[in-house]
Amino acid sequence: MAKELIFTDRFKKNFKNLPSAIQKRFDKKLELFLTNPRHPSLNIHRYLGFDDVWEAYISRQYRFTFSVTKESIIFRNIGPHNIIDDSDV
Repeated sequence: MAKELIFTDRFKKNFKNLPSAIQKRFDKKLELFLTNPRHPSLNIHRYLGFDDVWEAYISRQYRFTFSVTKESIIFRNIGPHNIIDDSDV
């Protein structure tokens, strides 16, 4: 059974404010994430200081954070590296 994908309001808001090229790149990374989450270009790792939050790369400058439950993947935040570092993950 596939996990439900949940996008927080913060994620949706920040996604809308991204340049269109980064939005398209995220869409490609999302496909990759769902088919091969261990792909090296995603560079998935735990978000420092949190046991249940993970971070993945969209590009050198852009990231997204997410959590995983039994039933779902929750996309928490997206944006330039400094935005994610300076706000709630």
